[in-house]
Amino acid sequence: MTYTPGLHLLATAHVPEPALLRSSAPWARFIREQTAAYGLQEVGAAFHDFPGGGFTGVICLTESHISIHTWPEYKLFTYDVFLSNFSRNNDETTRALMENTLRFFQVTEHTLETLRR
Repeated sequence: MTYTPGLHLLATAHVPEPALLRSSAPWARFIREQTAAYGLQEVGAAFHDFPGGGFTGVICLTESHISIHTWPEYKLFTYDVFLSNFSRNNDETTRALMENTLRFFQVTEHTLETLRR
């Protein structure tokens, strides 16, 4: 039997307004609401706000992880979502979390890499 662990999406995104890229608090609230809405289980998280603006954050899930790093001075962030398909197929949830985050930041341009693990 072949096991395919899951879908891993990685984005580099540009925004018109960098305000949401300065502090982790708005995104932390948003992403925790998202993970709860999709029935994902958080097992740990770390967020760090940099002096002068920008943040990094990771949410560890029983299903895997979500991470982000922002550069407000460049109106840019990188983001990835990897969800395991161990107990259920999470491919659509992975795509939805990516799309919802791009919408949250009002992304105007992005590149997306798709890895089938």
